[in-house]
Amino acid sequence: MMDSIEIIDLNFFIEPRFEAAEIESLTTIIENSLCDSIKQNNFFAGRILKNAESDSLVLFALESLPCDFVCPTDYFFYNTNSNVSLLASNIFSDSISILENAIIEADSFKVGIFSLYSPDFTVKNEINPKVEFEFDVFEVAEKQVNILKEKTDFIILLSNLTKFIDEDIVKNLPIDAVISFDYQSKRDEIFSNKRTNFYSVLTKYGKFGKLRLTYEKGKIKSKWEEINLP
Repeated sequence: MMDSIEIIDLNFFIEPRFEAAEIESLTTIIENSLCDSIKQNNFFAGRILKNAESDSLVLFALESLPCDFVCPTDYFFYNTNSNVSLLASNIFSDSISILENAIIEADSFKVGIFSLYSPDFTVKNEINPKVEFEFDVFEVAEKQVNILKEKTDFIILLSNLTKFIDEDIVKNLPIDAVISFDYQSKRDEIFSNKRTNFYSVLTKYGKFGKLRLTYEKGKIKSKWEEINLP
């Protein structure tokens, strides 16, 4: 009997900076860019809209787009009527539902994902003062990895931090991949721990990142591609 092969595509739309008036047409374009024969999960992170807008408009855009999980940096937690899955491991609120991590399941393996916002996010923006922010990103990362390593087979950090801090965080942690949602593009590489792959893509330039995870013979292989939007 041949071993079965399972594939999950994780699609990352980072810093898309969409025009608010074009959200409907962009949704169709994005959906047509995905391979619907493979299990898909879509992540939108960074600045979602091109121009500074209200929380309500940012949430409306995200609710219209084919999002599974979001880490927006132009949403400031004032509008609490969110129907999107906000993912932020170091932001806490009593009035807004925020996921500290997410687990994506296939039949044979599980993927754990957590997200860290940069402390600069609170300095550069007037976020809702009722929201609590944990500044010790190293402690949060260790806590999340300790949770996820017991439940999953592959761990991803979605990071709004600098690449240098990312490398320090993963140094002694079993994190398999870091996907940056910083506003600057950086070079993809494997970090010095020889385990963690770092990936960076900016969708405002017409591309999104696809991390394809393939499970075969008890092992998970990962492949990163930058896909052009039509």
